[in-house]
This record gives sequence, C-alpha cells and structure tokens, in this order.
Amino acid sequence: MAAIPPRSRSRSSCSSYKERSLLETLQHMGFPKERAEKAIAVTGNKGIQEASDWLLSHVNDPDLDNHEPQEYILYLTPTGEFLNQLKIFWDNTLQVLGWNSAHIYQPHITLCSFFKIPNNKIKLIDSIVATITQELQLWPPLGALGLDLFTQSKNFIGYFVKSPYHQYIEQLMFKVQHEFLKAGIEMKPQMKQLHMTLAFQYDAANHEVLMKMAHDIVIPSYTKWDIKVFSRIPTLKTAEVRKIIKHYKPQQEDELELSDGDFVYMDPEEHERSPDGWFKGTSWRMGVSGFFPGNFTIKCSQMEIWTLHRFVPLPSLSPGNVLIDVGERTVEPQVLSDIGDYDNLWVSGPQEVNDTRELYAKVSKLPKAQSQEPRKLFVLRHAERCDFAFFRSWFERSFDSQGRYIRFNLNCPKSTVARTNYNDFNKDCPLTVMGKEQARITGEALREAGESISYIYCSPALRCVETAQAVMTAYGSHVKMCIDPALFEWLGWYKPHMPTFMTPEELADCGLAIDTTYTSSIKFDMIPVSESVADYYRRSQSFVNHVLKRTKQAGGNILMVAHSGSLDACTRQLRGKPIRSPEEFRNIVRGCPYCCICSAVEDVGTGRWNLVEPSIPQLTHGANKDFKWDILTTT
Repeated sequence: MAAIPPRSRSRSSCSSYKERSLLETLQHMGFPKERAEKAIAVTGNKGIQEASDWLLSHVNDPDLDNHEPQEYILYLTPTGEFLNQLKIFWDNTLQVLGWNSAHIYQPHITLCSFFKIPNNKIKLIDSIVATITQELQLWPPLGALGLDLFTQSKNFIGYFVKSPYHQYIEQLMFKVQHEFLKAGIEMKPQMKQLHMTLAFQYDAANHEVLMKMAHDIVIPSYTKWDIKVFSRIPTLKTAEVRKIIKHYKPQQEDELELSDGDFVYMDPEEHERSPDGWFKGTSWRMGVSGFFPGNFTIKCSQMEIWTLHRFVPLPSLSPGNVLIDVGERTVEPQVLSDIGDYDNLWVSGPQEVNDTRELYAKVSKLPKAQSQEPRKLFVLRHAERCDFAFFRSWFERSFDSQGRYIRFNLNCPKSTVARTNYNDFNKDCPLTVMGKEQARITGEALREAGESISYIYCSPALRCVETAQAVMTAYGSHVKMCIDPALFEWLGWYKPHMPTFMTPEELADCGLAIDTTYTSSIKFDMIPVSESVADYYRRSQSFVNHVLKRTKQAGGNILMVAHSGSLDACTRQLRGKPIRSPEEFRNIVRGCPYCCICSAVEDVGTGRWNLVEPSIPQLTHGANKDFKWDILTTT
C-alpha cells in the first residue's frame, strides 16, 4: 500500500468551512444577518441545522423581520423520578379537577424575572452558563434540599425552598445578575420566597382534594436538579398554547394547516369570540396565522414551545436530598395579582399554621379499606369499523342480491358472523381486519401492563363485541362479556332508524365469549329514540353506578367496551362533574380514536373516583389510502 504523501501547503492557505461561525455560515447560505441572528436566538444557538430549518419553515411568517428580542428566564427544575411524580400530579389534577394556572408551566422554581437579550448577544448565554458552573463548584456540601409544603388562602399549593439552599441560590443569582450587567443586560433575581407551585388560582371548593393529592406525591430518596435557561417569544406572555392532536388540511385560504408535532397559540379571548368552535391562532412551526378547528387541538403548557438554551446540573447531593416538611404553613402575600404577575406573587411574611392540619385530621378519620385494592374502571372505544373505513358503500359492495358476503378489500373481514337478516349489517357492521389487529395489540398491552380484568361489559353493537373478543383473547382472559344496551352510544346519531342487534345467544352461537346468563339492566327498545345528550349521559352514569354497586363486595377491575362518547359519559358524573353541553360532547367524541382507553381509579378511603393516565401507551398509525392500480395503464 502506498504511503501518505507529505503536505507542502499549510492549513491557512485555504478557507475551512468548519472555521466559520454559525452566523457566518447562515449568511454564506444567503440569509440576511438580522434574520440569521433571530434564527440562532429562537432555536437556542444549537447549530446550523436547527437555525436553517427554522428560517425555511418561517419564510411566510409576517413577523420574520420583527427583531424584538426573546424573553429569557432561569428556572431550577427537578429531574428523574421526582419530575415524573410531579408530572403525574399535574396530569391527575388536570383530569380530575380541570385546568388551573399552574398547568401553564412545568414543574420549576423561578430564579429570576423575565428579561431580554438582543439577538446579536446570544453568545452571552454560554458565558453565563460558564459562570454558574464555576460558582457551583465552589459550593460546600449542603446536604438535603429541604422543601416545605404550604398553602395560601385556599388558592395556592406548593413548596418553599428551605435554608441553607435558599441563601446559596440567592447568592448565585446575584453573581449571575452582575455578569449580565457587565454585558449591559438588566436581569433581576427572584427577590421573593423561592418556591415551586403545584396548584394556583383554582376553585376554592377543590382545595381539600388538591391538598390530598399533593400529600400523595411520592418523593424519591435521591433527586437531581438542573438550572435551565429558557426563552419565549414576547407574544406568548398572555397567549393560550394548544397542542395539535389531529391533522387538518386547509379547505379555505384563511385556514391553518394542522400537523403532528406543531402547536398553535392564540388570544384566550378567542373562546368568547368564536361562535362555531373555530379559533384564530398562529402556527408555532411556521409563524403564519389563520383559523383552525379548536377540537383538533388541546390546551397545553406554554413551556411546550419555549426554547431550552442551556442547563447546568446542581452539585450531587447526599441520598435523601429532598425533605418534605409535613407541617404546612401559610405566607401572607403583599400582592395578589393575575397570572401575568405569577412569578412576583410570593414574598416573605408572617408564618402561621392555618386550618390545614385540622382538615387532614378530618380526612384521616374517614373510613378506609386498607385491605382492599383500589378498583379500576377501564372504558375502551371499539376498533376500526367497516362502514367508517369504506364509508356507507361498504354494505352495498359487500353483499350480493342473495345476501352472500363478498370481500372486496384486504381490510374487509374474511367472513362475517351468521345473521338472520344480512340487511342488519347496514347499521351494525363488523370490524375491519385492521380493527381486530388494533384490538389484539390493546389486549396484549393490558396483559403486559399487569392490569387484571374481573368483569367485562359490552355494548350490543357488533363492532364492540368483536373488539372485546379480540382484546380478551390477546389478553388471555376467560372472563365472558355481559352485553348491555345501556352501553350503546347516543341514539341521536341514528334517528329515525335504529339498528337491530344480534341477541347474546346468537353471538354465543357464533363462538363469541358471551355470558348468556346475564340479565341486562335495560332493554334496547326502552331507550327513547328522542333522547337528548343529557339523557345519554344520565343513562350511561346510571349503568356505571349499577355495575359498581353490583361488583363492590367482590372487588376487581371492570372493562367496558363501548363507543367514543362512552369514555366521557361513563366517567364524568362519576367524578362529580356536570353533564356536558351537546357541543362539548361532540368535541369530546371527535377527539377519541379507535381503541382509545380511559382509566378511572377508586379512592378506597373517600370513595371518590379519579381519572388517571392509562397504564398502556396510545395506539397511533397512519392511513393507507386506496390504490388505483389502473393509473399505471395511463399513457
């Protein structure tokens, strides 16, 4: 093999691409300097790919040449298992009691007020991070980071940072402030009591429940913390951020495209302005504005679209570094203001024990069934149905004039159950092949998650029965399903012609695992065709109450396989929530995909039922469109 020849020219005789700065590289690519500086700042100075992608996606952004600086802030945030526990608390309080102002943010301790850095000074962040790193190395062993659980006027629940960490963090932030001032940037450290908010600006009637949930947060024996530098665009200060949960392709010029991974932000007043559920907002990914269907999105934390610039881990602490003081205290605030002044609310003040201990003394005396496992109620929507996969033409294409079944697509079932009148399939269709696969995957997931199922109740709709069968076959359960018309969906979808269902005996004769000894709570023809949405909610809740009472003594978890509206109708009043309006109900239904599942858990101490995050992941997959093979024959 030939030897490498010696080099005669020095490196300085040619220009190296790698030696260009990020700004120079973007300018070399043709981007104007100020746009390039903005892209670097907005993407957190993370590299050429992020900055160039942002510039290209924002080419139609009317604010692209608005060079107002980002707003920056420093947070102290937990990591690992403690963060997971706090997120569980966040999610549970949101599901059980609804939105409160703490949900706008993610778990954190605020270290300073928001401040601005010109886009051309973004490198200052790295200098500040270096200063923080150096200062942290000088800290002595501080031991445990103590936190006091406290409440204020039944409008706030959170933790105080205790000494000596409180003082050391304050001194660190004074040093950071000095470094910013040397660069001409005004940054004000948090001069009020350092705290982590768990709940804020909520209905006073929810205080007792929130406090109990806060006490139930599991604190791990070892927790790490990071100091993080975030930024946000100034317009986000008062905006509502919404996460896209369903793709939408614009039908008119003034509409936004909604796509996976994107968010939209809007003026909260849009809820009042909108007469039809369409909101005007701005795409986070592209910066363009337009109208979008609100039910294709869900409200989420503002921090979902903040930029994380840099982070510095706090020095490792000894095991048990998070201590929660069981004695609550209150702080008398000098200012009670709106969410815009959220981070300036808390000040040091007189400390006094309020009636929290008295409240928990009462809670502790409530009857508890310690030996009984909390019951769970799972409500599952059926899997993909034939008539929705192939639209109403499915029935006409699937049966000839003699009622013989014809499989015209690989996603159609290979065969159908035997039925007295094949015309009944028109309003009571079976699952597709993919639908049965969806149900099988769901059953496997329930088994792998270790969820036990003692009872199965099912809507009489064939798609629900086949879903339950596939789920429990994959699960490996021998529990037979009880068919009950009370679980069928709102009849308003069917007026004036109601479906005709197979009897439990007919289903059992087809080899389905049906409990033919079960007596349904109601006959289908007893449900009024003219029932309202409110009637449907009451019907569903009445059935749930019936089942819970019927199974209480024996205990065990319950699976109900029904329809998209069932997830809310079977659990909402169970949690003490009012019946939804027809429009709210329709919005909920649109957001429930095939085989989506919700979990309600009983508190054996109080008898309350709360929604919790399901123990199995979501099931998501893309659409496979109809292939027109004859396009290949075109000339």
